Amino acid sequence: MMTIAERLRHETRALHEQTEALLYNDPLRTGTMNPEQYRHLLRAHWTFHQALETAIDQNFAFFQSYDQNDRRKTPWLEADLAELNMPVPDSKPDLFKQWLPLDLLGAAYVGEGSMLGGKAVMHYLQKSPELQPLLTNARFYRGYGAEALNKWKAFGAILAAQNEADHDRIIEAAQRAFLTYHDIFRHTQPQHQAVA
Repeated sequence: MMTIAERLRHETRALHEQTEALLYNDPLRTGTMNPEQYRHLLRAHWTFHQALETAIDQNFAFFQSYDQNDRRKTPWLEADLAELNMPVPDSKPDLFKQWLPLDLLGAAYVGEGSMLGGKAVMHYLQKSPELQPLLTNARFYRGYGAEALNKWKAFGAILAAQNEADHDRIIEAAQRAFLTYHDIFRHTQPQHQAVA
């Protein structure tokens, strides 16, 4: 029998791959990403993480072991936006408002998983000549740095502590969270680049 972490990885794989493809995967890997695409990524990530962090803050008792203050991504994203002289995007504080704590745990799986890939993304970003001057002080894609694996293991322990009867709900919420990322990406996209 698969653990919940194994099920999450297996049952969200297709959506994970679709999300990567949507988030400028081709220009990223070929070293052709331009500054506007990079700015768009930062806006999309800020919108997702700000809404998720707001919702988690309102469920402190459930997320006590999650150590939210040590896992916040919005300060990193705000620093990156400021570095580019960009305003913070319009927030969507109600994005996860109706999500129950177990649902938010599924969404947190998506957010925490993105930190594992941050180092690889940073490597690819640096291959784009147009981006190199913008990355000197970039923070978000550096993620947890040397702490990344320990943070992931700690999050895995939170998942493992959940009742088996709740696993399906957590997985379904993670799938919805990936789709939420898709919606945010399209909503924050510059008009001249809008995806149909």
